[in-house]
Amino acid sequence: MFSKEKLGKLRKAFLRKKYISILLALFTLGVNIFAWFAFSDTAEVELDGTVASWDVEFRDNNGVETNNFLVSVANMKPGMNNFSQSLTVYNRSDVEAKFVYEIQSFSLFGNSITNYGNDIDHFLQSTYPFEISVVPSKNNLGTNDNLSLSINVKWDYESTDPLYFKVQDFYDFDEGFTYYVLNEETYTPVDVTSTNYASLKSTLYLEKDDVDTFFGEKCGAYEDSTSKPCLELDLLLQVQQKNN
Repeated sequence: MFSKEKLGKLRKAFLRKKYISILLALFTLGVNIFAWFAFSDTAEVELDGTVASWDVEFRDNNGVETNNFLVSVANMKPGMNNFSQSLTVYNRSDVEAKFVYEIQSFSLFGNSITNYGNDIDHFLQSTYPFEISVVPSKNNLGTNDNLSLSINVKWDYESTDPLYFKVQDFYDFDEGFTYYVLNEETYTPVDVTSTNYASLKSTLYLEKDDVDTFFGEKCGAYEDSTSKPCLELDLLLQVQQKNN
């Protein structure tokens, strides 16, 4: 049996623990409520934030929308009329952007050309007697802005300065051509026959007139036999958000 004094002390200890438990429960509830309001407020800010629109279009001369642009050039020959094809890039977004393009594939006579290294633009200008250029009117696009892209092929029949082109893998030997080797900065004629042509091929050059003849005949024969264009160029067009 507990005395009245001991029972009083036990009752006070019990009440003290009860009050502490209630305070802890209220504190925990308060922390949870604060955390919920903090999360709710953060979420509301994210949901209410302005999201910039992204609306880009690529349209060719016929109004067809595409970001893969295939250029086909037929009737290629020295002195041909300049070929030109264009498209328009529209940026209807709320953000500024920049335009870039990539030549994904390039083929001649139905054969894909892949040995152009990292700089295909330089390769095209230095390897063939015809000139291929991809020219955007500008590279940066403001909001609700547009640019035009022009793809041009030009093949002049004659040149005022002597031009030489390195013989490529697909060149055939022609006894009517004069072949050259490059010694320092001088192109020197060299005797080439059907016998030694294969071993010398990687070091040989031709004058532009002979290169014109080779490509002109090759393009004509390919188009006559296949009814397909001599040259095809596949461009991948991209518009990227501009980093300020």
